[in-house]
Amino acid sequence: PRQPPAWPSAVVSLPPSCIVAEADEALVRLGAGDAVEHARKARWLSANLWRLANSSAGCRVVQQALPLLTHKELAMLAGELEGRVVEGCCSPHANHVLQRFVMILPPAKLQFMVDEMSGQASSMARHRFGCRVLERLLERCPAWQTKALTREVLKGAPQLSRHTFGNFVVQHLLQHGTAPQRQAIIAALRGDIQRLARHRVASHVVRAAFAHCSHAEKQCLVDAIRADPAEFCDLAHHHCGSFVVRDMRRELRR
Repeated sequence: PRQPPAWPSAVVSLPPSCIVAEADEALVRLGAGDAVEHARKARWLSANLWRLANSSAGCRVVQQALPLLTHKELAMLAGELEGRVVEGCCSPHANHVLQRFVMILPPAKLQFMVDEMSGQASSMARHRFGCRVLERLLERCPAWQTKALTREVLKGAPQLSRHTFGNFVVQHLLQHGTAPQRQAIIAALRGDIQRLARHRVASHVVRAAFAHCSHAEKQCLVDAIRADPAEFCDLAHHHCGSFVVRDMRRELRR
């Protein structure tokens, strides 16, 4: 898969103090009740959104301001992010703004984010900031809307399950995905269950399957884990696998 662009060091740095100060003033004015001033500050935020989103101080102001805006104003600000979603996902600051938009906007208004991340989902799942935005989309959007993204994640599920950040995306699919999506992950886990159950990262995905899957899906994992008695005995004494076995036994007692 294509790699996401590296976060450019020369892109927007911390805005000048005057910009931060005006952003703080805009936040106060937005909640003051003056409709004319509110609209003026909303337009100012829209014009400066990208610059603010890419700084530690500015991104906090934007996140605080979003709940104070009307639906029309939110749509206006979201338009400033179009064409910049992947870049924003790679920003240590703008990713928080993207996540906030995902949590506030209705799913229909998030289609531009889904479209821009299509073809990049596997890379985003591996990114320390991009994985967070992808997780929010999986939580908020219906399965049909994120089909292209989940297809990429499922295709690389065995590798993502072992990845420091990607494993959280797979766990999110287990928790928020559809039955066919969970079954696809179960099939991927079963294919290499002994190694994944011993892996320091992937073992958490196996445990998440026991937490979120149906009884039949869990039983498929149990059968795979217990298929070889010698391997199962060794797994029970492994420093990571022992937690998988503990969760499995807890499930069998229910």
